[in-house]
Amino acid sequence: GGIGNTTLTQHIYKEVEDHFEVKIWVCVSLNFNVYRLTEEIEKLIPKLDNEEKGNPNKLIEQRLKHKKFLLVLDDMWNCGNEDEWKRLLVPFTKGQKKGSIILVTTRFPALAEMVKTSDYAIPLEGLGHDMFWRLFLVYVFGDEQSGKDHGDLLETGENIVKKLKGSPLAAKTVGRLLRNRLDLDHWTRVLESKEWELQSGEHDIMPALKLSYDYLPFHLQQCFTYCALFPE
Repeated sequence: GGIGNTTLTQHIYKEVEDHFEVKIWVCVSLNFNVYRLTEEIEKLIPKLDNEEKGNPNKLIEQRLKHKKFLLVLDDMWNCGNEDEWKRLLVPFTKGQKKGSIILVTTRFPALAEMVKTSDYAIPLEGLGHDMFWRLFLVYVFGDEQSGKDHGDLLETGENIVKKLKGSPLAAKTVGRLLRNRLDLDHWTRVLESKEWELQSGEHDIMPALKLSYDYLPFHLQQCFTYCALFPE
């Protein structure tokens, strides 16, 4: 999470959308329910003037017939089993033009292996050090060059960056936290926080997110606590 799956897919979507007659974007998240997803997708496809009434599957088939489509299923967390996945695909395999594409994003490699139809399961890694450092400087100072005016902070910043695992989300979160106070004491407290001791793996960015919560004003922490009462 936070590595940039959705952001990259949004960029791809904008780059290629002119090549498709129908574009559909659905956020799947935790609830992989074939009926819910089919219903949601059907509502996002433009209706035909003289379409026959039917269930969502039949309507999708009618509306996509002889058309090239792009369907994005974003942030899939689970899929029950392969049969469920095949059930979802049924209306998308009947009479559409060649070149139609279904693009899935997920943070779970096993799920990617299950749904892929070719060798195009693409694992995203964290950003390389040089690119990540430049991104971090932009989030902290507004641009890369302004960091040169705060040379006393850069060494501490480098040490903080090592803990962020190349994650753009972590750079954004911690970078803006550091931006609030451009002084060495504040940055050193962030670097030496006990939250970092809770990192459980090479891709774990939860301590970085927790730090941003810890430094929120108390009334905003209360807002988070209140929102946590509601179902996700």
